Amino acid sequence: MKRIISVLLCLSFLMGAAVFAIPASAMLYRKGDINHDGTINAMDSYLLKKGVAGAGADGDILASDTNSDGTVNAMDSFVMRLHLAGNGKIDELYPEGCGWNGFTVMGTPVGEYTVVVTDPDNANMVFAAEELSKYVRLGDGTVLTVENGASESERQIILREDESGEMGTDGFNIKTAGDDLVITAGAMRGTMYAVYELLESYFGYSFYSYGKYCLDKNMRADVPSDTDDTQIPVVRYRCVCITGFRNEYTESTVIKRKLSGCSVQSSMLQAKYGYGIERVRANAHSFDVFIPEDDMKAAGLSKRCLSDNKAYEICVDNMIGLLDERVAAGSVIGKDITEISCSYAADDEPCTCRKCNQVYREEGNQHSGNLCRFVNKVHAEIIKVYPEIRVIVNAYGNAADPSKGWHDAPGKTALNEGITLLYCWNGCANHMLGTDGCSEQGNSLGVTNKKSEADFLAWTEKCSDIYVWYYPTHIYYMLCPEPSFDNLYNDFQWFINNGANGFYIQGTDGGSFESMDGQLIADLMWNPDMTREEYDQRMAEYLKDHYGYGWIYIREYMDMLIECGDLKGCVFNDFELPFDIYSKDYFKDNYDKMCELFARAMDQADTDEEIYNLEKLSVHMHFLGLSALYEERYVNGSDEEREAYAAQWRWTYDFINDNDMPIVYNVTGISREFTLDINPLNQAYPEIGNGER
Repeated sequence: MKRIISVLLCLSFLMGAAVFAIPASAMLYRKGDINHDGTINAMDSYLLKKGVAGAGADGDILASDTNSDGTVNAMDSFVMRLHLAGNGKIDELYPEGCGWNGFTVMGTPVGEYTVVVTDPDNANMVFAAEELSKYVRLGDGTVLTVENGASESERQIILREDESGEMGTDGFNIKTAGDDLVITAGAMRGTMYAVYELLESYFGYSFYSYGKYCLDKNMRADVPSDTDDTQIPVVRYRCVCITGFRNEYTESTVIKRKLSGCSVQSSMLQAKYGYGIERVRANAHSFDVFIPEDDMKAAGLSKRCLSDNKAYEICVDNMIGLLDERVAAGSVIGKDITEISCSYAADDEPCTCRKCNQVYREEGNQHSGNLCRFVNKVHAEIIKVYPEIRVIVNAYGNAADPSKGWHDAPGKTALNEGITLLYCWNGCANHMLGTDGCSEQGNSLGVTNKKSEADFLAWTEKCSDIYVWYYPTHIYYMLCPEPSFDNLYNDFQWFINNGANGFYIQGTDGGSFESMDGQLIADLMWNPDMTREEYDQRMAEYLKDHYGYGWIYIREYMDMLIECGDLKGCVFNDFELPFDIYSKDYFKDNYDKMCELFARAMDQADTDEEIYNLEKLSVHMHFLGLSALYEERYVNGSDEEREAYAAQWRWTYDFINDNDMPIVYNVTGISREFTLDINPLNQAYPEIGNGER
């Protein structure tokens, strides 16, 4: 929840010229590029002179502050003239932040404050103090004093646990009180999240990349005297399992993004990180462990019959047995164990025995009602031994298949209080939920959000707690990203407004927009009330961080992807072929323009990292464009076209293999030897023909 802090700067006069004040925000554009066209030229100089003369500021006044002193005046025009005359560059003449005065609290340098850890036995509170000290030192060189228990210091930053329970496990309040700054937070993770909020929204830090931070010195890094900032997340379970968010990335991409779920982030299971919400037997497929084939055979069962008491007893015994083992090994229910899965695998078929058929008739559907009955019985036994644990059951695979006869309602039996349903969303990835984008019929596979919305809403009538399993990425044809980034804002608001209390986000980072999706989803889960403008701002900040000042051209390319996808209609989540997601004709007609946008972005790149990120992002664009143009540019092209085509496909092929880029969620690189005898589409994916159904 990144707040834009408005800084009111006094109007003054310098050299007899008018001055206009600058609001603080993320520096998304290069200083001097006032009209955001990617270059600094005479038009920018004209706009700057116009603003200084008091004739109105047409353009970005933040970019107009060429000497970074907090105002725009005649000195900025002088710096612009030096730059255009070739007598130096703006960034070299006046390095970014020369007007920045370091971190302050109510105008007082933060070094005059003592950080007070009121509960040194709270490992998360201790870690929060360490993180605050670390980033203050990295930012302006100040070494903070930290004291445990209490302090006699005149000015204090007090970290304390919320004793009222209002903050839950993750919430916090940041408040000024006299000369002090007081952080009151939930005992598990709240203090840590509060410190990251302080660093980001008040001191100007951004944590968009693994192992990297940015500090915006174009904003006043101060905590105002009237601060009273309370944030309590409404979404309990916030878990992003895109590849770039796993294990070794915990500090950079999990806790700094205020995620609470750690089903595949085992390194979060430490007291200093507040443990996270940890599920035994991650999500689906847990019946493979709790009702295994060997135990079934020993009990005389031929398949998992949820109406058979033997299957129930096997499941309960194995679930409690596994929990017993974990507890005996030192795990603590409520800390590093909070939930346990009791779910089918995706491909399990419902039993059709006499008892099950009777249940199906009673429930009015083939599968889910029987599943609810079974899980209710299991849950009743589990909580006798472990009352604090939450049981999770999936609406997944056949349990969420409308063709099984339960589409209008998930049976008559509701789930017990204390059981959470994990709803596996398999709707249309091209249209927003809750809108008229999808038709009733959907695409050729019958996929439409109309069905998924009805399924979800029916389930909310049968359970009091519901998570959503959401796929924002394409895990099978990863050289073809989904254009879902534009839908996320609307989709997550729809789910939360309709009762979702948690999200399990699954996907693989294929080098396009997956990590950005993860960042934006984390923002939405923490603050679903953000406006669309705030969402777009966060997207722009992420793009600027990864691709440099040329991010504006990447954003234009993203708009083209959305337009290209809209030509194809409904898209079945992550199961469609590439040219069922995107229009092949659109790529034929617009590939050259797309290449030009990437070239312009590359011209604006300042670092090797930005260049590499742009090259990596361009891979899917080249792959799809060259696949669409194979016949036209290579098979039937001129000698010049064939040569250019061959060189570009060679570069793309080598980049994919040299950088071990995933082409399927568990496969990296293209295994076939490089050739121009077949379409690139079939070289990477031999089985998909022309890429359309």
